[in-house]
Amino acid sequence: MFGLRSASKEDVLIVTEDYEVKGTVFNIGFSKKNRFLSDLLNKANKNFIAVKDCEVTYKNRQGETEKFDFLQLNMRYVVMIRPLKPEEKPDYVAPMEG
Repeated sequence: MFGLRSASKEDVLIVTEDYEVKGTVFNIGFSKKNRFLSDLLNKANKNFIAVKDCEVTYKNRQGETEKFDFLQLNMRYVVMIRPLKPEEKPDYVAPMEG
């Protein structure tokens, strides 16, 4: 089984009709970096995507924002996903457990 140490990661912006989510998604398969987002979206057997260290902006609440260590996002509601630019990355980092 693959662990997060063997996974590549991508900081992304995920847009749905109601939310914008900035966070980190992980690629645990074997796809190359330039195919990462395409492979993620094209996996028909994947109903949800895990997002770590994320910031959720609610479009219908005047841009109210919440931060989460982790969430699962239903892929059927994704309108767009793209890599984040360095200046767009959220300043939120989940606290270390221990």
